[in-house]
Amino acid sequence: MTAAPEVTDLAGLADLTASELLTRFAAGTATPTQALEACLVRIGATEPHVNAVITLLADRARAQAAESDARWAAGTARPLEGVPYALKDIVATAGILTTGGSALYREFVPEADAALAERLADAGGVLVAKLATYEFACGGAVNKTFGNTLNPWDPTRTTGGSSSGSGASVAVGQVPLAIGTDTGGSIRIPSAFCGLTGMKATYGRVPRHGVMGLSWTMDHAGPMTRSVADCALMLDVIAGPDPRDPTTLPAEDAPFTAALERDVAGLRVARARGYLEAEMHPGVAEAYEQALAELAALGVEIVDVELPTFDLAAVAGWWIIYAEMLSLHEGHAEHIEDRDEMGASLLGAAPFVSAADYLRALRLRPLFQQELAAAMAGCAALVTPAMTALPPVIAPEMVSDLGDRTVPWLDAACRTQVPFNLTGSPALVLPSGLVDGMPVSLQLVGHPRDEASLFAIGAAYQRATDHHLRRPPVPAAV
Repeated sequence: MTAAPEVTDLAGLADLTASELLTRFAAGTATPTQALEACLVRIGATEPHVNAVITLLADRARAQAAESDARWAAGTARPLEGVPYALKDIVATAGILTTGGSALYREFVPEADAALAERLADAGGVLVAKLATYEFACGGAVNKTFGNTLNPWDPTRTTGGSSSGSGASVAVGQVPLAIGTDTGGSIRIPSAFCGLTGMKATYGRVPRHGVMGLSWTMDHAGPMTRSVADCALMLDVIAGPDPRDPTTLPAEDAPFTAALERDVAGLRVARARGYLEAEMHPGVAEAYEQALAELAALGVEIVDVELPTFDLAAVAGWWIIYAEMLSLHEGHAEHIEDRDEMGASLLGAAPFVSAADYLRALRLRPLFQQELAAAMAGCAALVTPAMTALPPVIAPEMVSDLGDRTVPWLDAACRTQVPFNLTGSPALVLPSGLVDGMPVSLQLVGHPRDEASLFAIGAAYQRATDHHLRRPPVPAAV
């Protein structure tokens, strides 16, 4: 391969997806070093606006990018060779600060990488930064240790959490790929609030070894990107069994990227109008109907189904989260004054879930899984609004605006999220428009281990619409 020609629009590389960067690298029209420098410039320009980065790894990343330059020149490129990415700061990285977004771990440096960090590095990715998170992935937008991460679409509003830094960083072009984690919506909420494409794959699809735990039967990890194609690309790298995580699933026969060009005409998609759509901001509800019309225009048939007990699924999910969070974080209770207020309040509430409540929720889980499977029979996916309200204004006690009233923000944000952590279903969030200048999104929920159908429908939707191409109006990022 000949040397890459000079790139006159270096800044433009920061706005490309991972798939587009790989195409440029293969053609010799850009190099990983040039892409990294574009990302570092963008980080410098946008960090005052979003506060997404906890630890910047510029020198280390430059060394990795140089190695990737050489691999492309030698014809030995790996699947993510030279693509910049970042990790939520609950993902362990050997020799690199991993804070959990908490003062309690402000100096913690792991000795080994998390499984998914190993896989991204082995695939040739260039680790640029560790990103902000709500404290231990269960706090709130007000972070007294590292400051608040701001939504690039409106800095008075939250990015959502707990993968707050991942949402803001990818949205403003600091990196094209980031890892988030999701116990009650923490990949999907910030993806929806920041206009990203995010995938919570089937429970066990992505190994969680080396990821700080919150609720071991509800935790997931996965990609946050700017396109369905990038989500599939990243999931192909990080998915698969790991002996250190006994919950992991076997690998699929076909790569997830193979589903991106699949014809979706004639597929049926279920819609449950009950609990999942019961309380919505009027503007969000209107945009959701418009997005459903766009989905139907692909040749997809949308059919009404019922999920009569899914309000209880949300309750059961929270019981499990509280009980398992207390089990994992009980040792932090004596340091509760050092924690962020919201994280402390969640941990403080956990002892009020009894063992009987926890066991009852675990027994109910298969019933909710069966109810969902029955409702989705004959359908490739279930569609819901990703969020029922716009991102709330950052405050110690955030509230979501439903039009006629406000509610605690987690009541609105987690309504369409927690039930699918409980069932372990794969769920894909797709940008679907703007309301009052803020992103709104669809959520596609799949059958267990059928991420491929979600990628097929999502890719078709993004070929037919341009919602995912919209970027936040941050002047310094232009």
